[in-house]
Amino acid sequence: MSSSTSPTLPAEIIDIIVDEVAKIPDQQPRNQTLSSTALASWSFRHRAHAHLFASIHIFGTHLRSATPRIRRLLQLINADPHSEVTGIASYVRSFTVYMFGPASMVRPTLDDGTMATIYRKIYRTGEPSSGPRSLSLTLGTLGNIPTLCGNPLFTTLHLSHFINLPPTLLHHSYVKNVKFWKIRLPETKVAEDLDAVESIYYLKLDECHQDIDALEECQAVLLESIDTDHSMPLLDMLDMSPHRSLHPKVIFSKLKNLTTQIGNEDDFHKTIWILANATSSLEMLDIKLFSYNEPPMPVIECGQLFALKTLSISQSFTSYKSPGRTTIPQICKIIHHLNLPPHLDEISITVFLYTQLSERSPRDIFDGHEYSPLDELFSHARFYALKHLTIRFMFILHLAQGEILDEKCFIAQSSAYVRGSFPEVESNAVSGRLQFDIDIVPHIRRK
Repeated sequence: MSSSTSPTLPAEIIDIIVDEVAKIPDQQPRNQTLSSTALASWSFRHRAHAHLFASIHIFGTHLRSATPRIRRLLQLINADPHSEVTGIASYVRSFTVYMFGPASMVRPTLDDGTMATIYRKIYRTGEPSSGPRSLSLTLGTLGNIPTLCGNPLFTTLHLSHFINLPPTLLHHSYVKNVKFWKIRLPETKVAEDLDAVESIYYLKLDECHQDIDALEECQAVLLESIDTDHSMPLLDMLDMSPHRSLHPKVIFSKLKNLTTQIGNEDDFHKTIWILANATSSLEMLDIKLFSYNEPPMPVIECGQLFALKTLSISQSFTSYKSPGRTTIPQICKIIHHLNLPPHLDEISITVFLYTQLSERSPRDIFDGHEYSPLDELFSHARFYALKHLTIRFMFILHLAQGEILDEKCFIAQSSAYVRGSFPEVESNAVSGRLQFDIDIVPHIRRK
């Protein structure tokens, strides 16, 4: 071998090296190391860029516009003439853009074609085998997104804060996963009358008897995952039959994952309606509570969800130590009103705790909250078949500038400390019947 010849590593070894670098937990050092690795050779660049550009997130605020970063992304894509085949555009699997602020900060890349060009290069090229693609947009304009939805590569769409969204957006599309928050269709009122909504839904249940096998092609959008705040009527987007007369059980026959935001009684009823029409397919239900108030709660008949394996409930409002402002009883009430299937494998509960500036030790942070309702609830016989219970505590941890924290040690100490507040559940875990995890998630804020 000539001394000037560089040794060539097998592709399998390069894959192992780059994959190990991609496992670095902290984003900044991970991306820096991947960027350096990409300079080693073309083979290393190809594999490192596949990790670096797999998920792109661009966030803009009223203080910092997203426009420069959006244009920089297009420059990087255009710098490689083969970007859509073996370059940056071909690596993108998830593209998230959040634009917020006055029109002068949001409109430029929408009006000059920059965003449209990025869409075209990311979503209209490549082989179908290159994997699914997703798009998340907040406070933008649709541009050519309706056209992109017809691309087989385009399977996930997240939209929020859109007005006059066309009901035909998903027609003839390959989209399987959606997230719709703060969405209004043309001539749709912000708040719908609950009685009117129910009368329409149950009219369909009583009068429509279509069988899914008899559906003509493209009569319905059969989604696998829905994340909704109920701001828009889902059937208007998913039922493409001439008279919007398809049975809801057909529309939701493929639904596996449902994330539902509940802030009032109306949202409860809409959630119940979706569940009633996804009984045979739903595997994961994620309920996000967005209210301190406790509206009248009807029983949510999860017992008929024969495929349901995982249930998650989170309260987005802060739970205080004072009895009148704790959210734990509300979470317990929700679970109490769930008629759970006997084969449910996993339940996850998330609570956001209030912390004061001076509270830094596990004792300071967790003492004073009332955990006994949760402990008593999950010691009930109806949960004996449960295999895995996770209770997650999220909170702000206030630290001084320059103060050093061993986060792993703090999390371990906090988890051990909180477990003592769940003696009944812990007893079931010790017996081996239940896997019980306490998940501590501090958000560090420095003063």
